[in-house]
Amino acid sequence: MTLQNVQVLYGCTLREGKMLKRFAFVMAMLLAAGSASYAQPKRVAIAGWGPHPTLDEAIAGFKKGLAEGGFPEGSGVVFDETNVNFDPALIPQMLTRLSGARPDLMATIATPVSVASRNQLRTRAFPIVFLPIADPVHAGLVSTWDKGDKLMTGSSVALDYQAVLSFFETLLPEMKRLGVLYDTGDDSSKAAVDGIEAVAGKNGMTIVRVGVDNPNELAQRVQSAVGRVDALFTVASGRIQQGMAAVSATADRAKLPVITSVPQAVQQNYALAAFAVSFGQSGEAAGKIAARILKGEDPASIPPYRATAAEHKPMINGAKLKALGLTLPPALANCNCVID
Repeated sequence: MTLQNVQVLYGCTLREGKMLKRFAFVMAMLLAAGSASYAQPKRVAIAGWGPHPTLDEAIAGFKKGLAEGGFPEGSGVVFDETNVNFDPALIPQMLTRLSGARPDLMATIATPVSVASRNQLRTRAFPIVFLPIADPVHAGLVSTWDKGDKLMTGSSVALDYQAVLSFFETLLPEMKRLGVLYDTGDDSSKAAVDGIEAVAGKNGMTIVRVGVDNPNELAQRVQSAVGRVDALFTVASGRIQQGMAAVSATADRAKLPVITSVPQAVQQNYALAAFAVSFGQSGEAAGKIAARILKGEDPASIPPYRATAAEHKPMINGAKLKALGLTLPPALANCNCVID
């Protein structure tokens, strides 16, 4: 627009026309800058294993980590979230639908979904962040703890088994035979048994494997361990945690202490004690990793998150302690970890 045009349109003087032209230029620059700062939100698919407090906590942590990394829900990222309600037969269909929407990134929850995504989506163009996995190396998601894989990395709830057994031995000094209740169809679950067994042998403890093929058999499998073990450890498997009410009821009748790596089971009065990595903390770490990837980092250069021994947290159920006729050992008197 010429200065003469401005004068005609607005009936202004030449000097006023120059000012109007300068104002229009500044406004155009501000509008351009504003449009650049409001980019389209990233699309993140969340492929879930099933509804459970521990997994829900991990997903909430993931969203929190993304927000802290610069991708708040709504303005920074939109989610396409679903789960298969712990039915492995439905995983391929879920992954097909979510990947068909061409997300910028996919989060896979738990080992069965994460392993299936790696196998089914080999030709994908988008990255995958897994969480909360017990052992991503054992599950074949990454080849080493030192780096991620092509288009894949994530977060674990891997335990320091020496620290875990030391805590439980302090709580239960008479424990010599430990039953480990695990899901035979879950690679992370089996990896947990291997990890515990490797450490237990050094401590002079015997591990008794109590495998479960079907969640409906949990009570029966717990009953089979009564008399053979001094305590029962439940691993962080979705299908086992889903049936903790049955595990607890059977163990309580036999006065068998149940210990776990899932704090929620202690809070729900299903287990005597836990010594574990927070699922929320693991999820938050995965969210921060996802934010780095969405900003352009290569997943292969980002090692999977693994908590240190110092980041493990103890929790003891005081009511369970009394019901089992046990007392808190002096070594744990100041742990500040007993809940009512």
